[in-house]
Amino acid sequence: MNVFLNLIDFRRLRRMNHWITACVVLLLAIGVVSIYSAASIRDENFLRMQYVKHAEIAVVGLACYFLLACVNYKIFFRFSWIFYGVSLGLLALVLVFGSEIMGARRWLFGIQPSEVAKLALIMVLAEFLGRVSALKGVVLYVGVLALTLLPVALILSQPDLGTSLVFLILAMTLLFVKGCAPNLFWWHASLTVLFAGYIIGMLVVSEQKWVRPEIATVAKRATLLNDYQQERILTFIFPERDRFNAGWTRWQSEIAVGSGGLFGKGLKKGDRNILGYLPASVSSNDFIFSVLAEEAGFVGCATVVVLEIGLLLFILGIAYACPEAVGRLFCTGIASVIFWHSFVNIAMTVGLMPVTGLPLPFISYGRTFVFTLLLALGVVQSIAACKSERD
Repeated sequence: MNVFLNLIDFRRLRRMNHWITACVVLLLAIGVVSIYSAASIRDENFLRMQYVKHAEIAVVGLACYFLLACVNYKIFFRFSWIFYGVSLGLLALVLVFGSEIMGARRWLFGIQPSEVAKLALIMVLAEFLGRVSALKGVVLYVGVLALTLLPVALILSQPDLGTSLVFLILAMTLLFVKGCAPNLFWWHASLTVLFAGYIIGMLVVSEQKWVRPEIATVAKRATLLNDYQQERILTFIFPERDRFNAGWTRWQSEIAVGSGGLFGKGLKKGDRNILGYLPASVSSNDFIFSVLAEEAGFVGCATVVVLEIGLLLFILGIAYACPEAVGRLFCTGIASVIFWHSFVNIAMTVGLMPVTGLPLPFISYGRTFVFTLLLALGVVQSIAACKSERD
C-alpha cells in the first residue's frame, strides 16, 4: 500500500493543463445531452438509457484521468510491451468468442478490443521510436510497420476497415514526426495514394453502363474489399445510385445538418431523428453530429469543433514542450487519433467522405472509446505535470 501511495503525487494536479480538462468536460457534457436526445426515440428502455451509461463511463474515466495524472508517466511505458501483447490477445479472442453484430465481431464481454489496441499501439510505438535510437531509420521504419500490421490484420478479420486505416495513419504520423527514413516514407505515401486511386478507379469502371456484368464483377473483386465496403464508396461517389437503401443514412444526415440553421430546432425537436428518418441504430454513435447539427444548429456544431481543435492544440503544445521523445511521440499519437476521428466523423455526416464507423471523440456513444481516450489523456496530463516539475 505504501509503495502504491509513493507512486502518486497529488501535487501534480495543480500542474496539469486545466484547459484540456475544461475541453474534455464540456465535450462529455454535450455528448450526454446529445445522446439523450438521439436515444429518446428508442423502444427498448436500455437503449433509451444510453445517455446514463455515457455519463457513468465519463465519471469513472475522469476519476482514472485525474489518478493517472498524479503518476509519473515513465512508469506506464515500462509495461507498454506487456500492454501491447495483451491487446493482441484480446483481438484474437474477439474473433473466436466475440459477439457478432450486423455481420462483424468487434465486441468481447462488452468492450471493444480494437480501442484498447489503439492505445497500446501508441504506447509501444512511442517507446520503440523514442528509446531504440541505436537502430537505423530503415530498420525503425520496418519495425513500426511490423508492430502496426499485427493488430491491423486482426482488426481487418472482424472486419473493421475504418479502424484499421486509423492504425495505419497513426503509424505513418509517428514515423513522420520521428523523421525515420524520409525517402522511404514518401515512397510509401505515394504508393498508398496510388492504391487508393486504383480501388476508386476499379469501382468507377464497374459502374459504367458500357461495361459487361462479368467484367464489372471482376473489377469489384479486384479491389479486395467486402461488398458493404464497396457500397459505401460507390454511394459516396454516386450519391443518386442507391439513395433509398445504401445511401439513405448519408442522405438523411445531410438533410439534418442543413436544416439546423443558425441556432437549431431545439432539444428533441430534430425531425430527422425524432421521426426515425435518421436510423436509430446510428443516431447516438456514428451520426451523433447530425443530431447535434439539427437541434443545436451552426452554433452548437461550431462549439464542438472549437472544443475539439482546442483540445488538439493543447495536447500538441505539451508534445512540443516535452524534452523526451517518448512523451512527445505519445502526445502526438493521441492528438492524431482525436484529429482523424473528429475529421472523418464530421466529414462523413456532411457528405464529404464515405460512411465509416469512427465515433466523434467524447460526443458519440461508445464506452470503450471514451474510457480509453480519458486514460490516454491522463497520461498526457502526467507528461505535462512532470515537465512542469523539471521547470
